[in-house]
Amino acid sequence: MLGGLSVAVFVFLIAAGLLGTQQDQLANILPAFVWVAWWVGLGFVCALVGNIWPALNPWAAAPALLPEGLRRRAVRPLPSWLGVWPAVFLYLCFAWAELVWPDNTAPAKLASLILVYSAITWAAMARYGVEPWLRCGETFSLVFGLFGRFAPFARTPASALVLRHYGSGLAAGEKVPASMVVLVITLLATVSFDGFLHTPSWARLYAAAAHALYDLGWTHLLGNTGARTLVFTTGLVLAPLCFLALFLATCKLTAHLESRGSDERRGAADLASSYVLTLVPIAVAYHVAHYLLLLMIEGQLLYGHISDPFGVGWDLFGTAGTTPDPTVVDARFLWLFSLFVIVAGHVIAVWLAHRAARDEHPGNAAVAPQLPMLVLMVGYTIFSLWIIGQPIVEV
Repeated sequence: MLGGLSVAVFVFLIAAGLLGTQQDQLANILPAFVWVAWWVGLGFVCALVGNIWPALNPWAAAPALLPEGLRRRAVRPLPSWLGVWPAVFLYLCFAWAELVWPDNTAPAKLASLILVYSAITWAAMARYGVEPWLRCGETFSLVFGLFGRFAPFARTPASALVLRHYGSGLAAGEKVPASMVVLVITLLATVSFDGFLHTPSWARLYAAAAHALYDLGWTHLLGNTGARTLVFTTGLVLAPLCFLALFLATCKLTAHLESRGSDERRGAADLASSYVLTLVPIAVAYHVAHYLLLLMIEGQLLYGHISDPFGVGWDLFGTAGTTPDPTVVDARFLWLFSLFVIVAGHVIAVWLAHRAARDEHPGNAAVAPQLPMLVLMVGYTIFSLWIIGQPIVEV
C-alpha cells in the first residue's frame, strides 16, 4: 500500500514540476519537497528514528506494480567488481545538483533530472534485478541505509522491531568493500563542503579562483555562471579526495603502529574497510546540525504548498501564501543544539572505533594504534565546530 502511495506522490510531484509555475520557483512544491522535506527531513527520520526509506522508495515500488509476467523476466548477475561504485557516482551527481547546479530550484529542470535518474534506475533494475540494484546502485537506499544503521529502531531479518543504542547498528564489525569506503567518505565530505561554502574562508578562496579564471580568459569563455560552476565543481571533487587521502593516511599510520613488535601486518586499505563505518555517526551529526535551520525555516513553505502545489493561485486548504517565520528557531538554541549533536556524534564515532580495534585484536589493550584515528576524529570535531561558528556568507 505504501509503495503504491509513494509512486502516486512521485507522479504528482513530477507533474507539479513540469506543469506548475516556473516563474516563481518558491511557489512550486517540487524544489521545497526534494531539498527540504525529502533529503533533509527524511534523512533526519532515518538517522534519528529508523530507516523508513525501503517502505517509501518509489523506484523500488514501481516495478512491483508491473504485471507479473514483466517482473519475472530474466536478469543478469551483477559483475563482482561493481561493488557500490554506481551509487558513489550517482551520489556525487546528486551532491553536484544540490550544491553546485545553478538551476536546482527550477521546477521543470529539477523534474527532468529526477526523470533521468529514474530512467537509469529502472533500466538497471530491469537488467540486474530490483534487489541487486538497490544494494549497489540506488544511491539513496544505500545512504539512508547507512543513516538507518545509526538509528535506534531497526528490523531483524525476521522482521521483528528492535530498540538499540544510537550507533550500535554500525558495530557489527564487518569489512566493507573499497567502494563503500569511498561512499562513506564522500557522504561525510560533501555535507562538510556544504557548510564550508557559507564561510568567509570559502568566499576568499572563491574570489581568488574567480580572479585567476578571469586573468586566464576562462570567464570570458564560460561566462560568470559557468566560471562559478567550475570553481564550485572543483571544490566538490577535491573535498572527498582530500578527506579520503587523510583517512587513508590515518589508517596507514595505524597499521604501522599495529605492526610494531608483531609479525602481523595489515595494509591501509584493509584497515579502512574495518574502520570506515565508524565515521557514519560523524556524517549523521553534521547532517543534523547543519540542516536543522533549513528544515525549520524552509520547511514552513510546505505548509503553504499543500494548498497550492502547482503555484497557480489555488487555496485548497486555506494555507496558501504562508511565509516562513525566522523566529521559530532561537539562535542560541541552534548553536547549543549543534554543539551537542556534533560532540555526541563524535563520541559515538570514537566508541565505535575503539570497539572495532578491540574486535580486531581481542585481548590486546594497546592504546597507541588507536591514537591516529582518535586524533582524526577530534580534528574533525574541531573543524565541524569551526564551520558552524563562522558567520554565514553567500558567494
